[in-house]
Amino acid sequence: MNFKKLQTMQAKLDEAILADKAPMTQEERFNKTLVALSVEIAEVANTVEHFKFWKDNKGKIDRKRFSVIHIFQEEELVDVEYMEDNTGVQYADWEAHRLTLIEECSDALHFILSLANQIEHDINLNQGIKYTKEEMYLLMQSSACLMMVGSSVHTLSNFNLLVNYFFSYVSELGISEQELEQAYYDKNKINYERLENGY
Repeated sequence: MNFKKLQTMQAKLDEAILADKAPMTQEERFNKTLVALSVEIAEVANTVEHFKFWKDNKGKIDRKRFSVIHIFQEEELVDVEYMEDNTGVQYADWEAHRLTLIEECSDALHFILSLANQIEHDINLNQGIKYTKEEMYLLMQSSACLMMVGSSVHTLSNFNLLVNYFFSYVSELGISEQELEQAYYDKNKINYERLENGY
């Protein structure tokens, strides 16, 4: 993953976003970005639903992006559910879930890159973290909390932990770095369109 390119793109996007917003201190911006990341990580977990031991059918779909279509054969409903996105492309429900999940992960990546830029840190990954999905989720959230209350040294070390937990978590969810990077590029375009439309 080309973090240098991604961080540069995120810096430009953040600059465009901040141009029309009320001024805030660096600490306010950092804490707001940290909360945004925490919420996005929670949305990833809530989309994949790995922690929902009480539920058999796991995996949410973005119903704003995908709508259910039913397949008929000879005027009889076939017992297969497909999803159609807003461009008319059809997906099996598991594919629609996967695309939803990748987009949620890309939203979290936006805030990771923004935080890296705010603390002027280049992202480097250390592979080999082995925890359950639930443990990695809790460790990400713990690292985020410690970043807000810690000194600059603790902020950097906790940021590195958070980033490595995040990429291990995403990998454990079956999403490749290439898929995540492409989703970032796609969502980056959407974010600029939103800015132009007063989102």
